[in-house]
Amino acid sequence: MQLQSIELLGLVAGMFGTFASAPQAIKIIRTRQARDVSLTMYLMAFTGSVLWGLYGWLQGAFSIMFWNAVALLIFSSIIWLKLRHSREPG
Repeated sequence: MQLQSIELLGLVAGMFGTFASAPQAIKIIRTRQARDVSLTMYLMAFTGSVLWGLYGWLQGAFSIMFWNAVALLIFSSIIWLKLRHSREPG
């Protein structure tokens, strides 16, 4: 019972941590502007998610693996949007 409660806590915490970047992705999609978004921050977040996902895999922790896989999708999207929408109109 205790282990299930801990895994549930991990799933809920992972959801909030992962979707914290979703508003940024939505804003870039709506405004088609990403000049002020930090590419370095999202590259670091992407790298952190890769490492946390690997850690979760090695530990057999589903919540860590799952939410970091989702985070990788969001961070990849933001990085792609940043590169696509940061160019100056010309």
